[in-house]
Amino acid sequence: MTYQQATYEFSEALVNLYHQAYEANERLGIHFKAGIMTQSELEKALQTTPTFVKVLDKQLVSSVSVRLPWSDNPSPFFLPHLGWVATNPNFQGQGHAKSLISEIIDNYILKELKAPAVTLGTALEHPWLIDAYEKMGFRYLGEKSLFSDHKTVYLIKTFNQEALLDVKDEALQTLLKGVSHEF
Repeated sequence: MTYQQATYEFSEALVNLYHQAYEANERLGIHFKAGIMTQSELEKALQTTPTFVKVLDKQLVSSVSVRLPWSDNPSPFFLPHLGWVATNPNFQGQGHAKSLISEIIDNYILKELKAPAVTLGTALEHPWLIDAYEKMGFRYLGEKSLFSDHKTVYLIKTFNQEALLDVKDEALQTLLKGVSHEF
């Protein structure tokens, strides 16, 4: 099973995947846009936001999007930003999202975009997501209150520290100076 970039033919299945996958977050009182996204919103997003999927036996298993600074839903920093991470509940706990994130980083973010780092955001209140991303090599970058029901925690995975320090993004550079760990 390998990944592929989602096209419009995936839009209905993707919306269903997001609604099913994010239902558990809704039960925690954490509301992410992907959990209520419409098919037309997704199709608009696919025009400027590369979205990758894993399919097994013609069934959509997992998905990750890459928000870019110039997309309709831009990344919060001048770096690629992973979002809409979702796994079909029937396949959760098998490492599909983790392997998809790794493949996207290796084959798209590093090889094609040549980015010095990648970020992602999740809810501070989520019971296990931050830990899962840290186990994948992501490190704490900062927090921001964007929504009434949760605080967003930004995490970063750095590939080229020297190039990252040259990124022309004042907010990013301020956060990087404020973290005490090696990024």
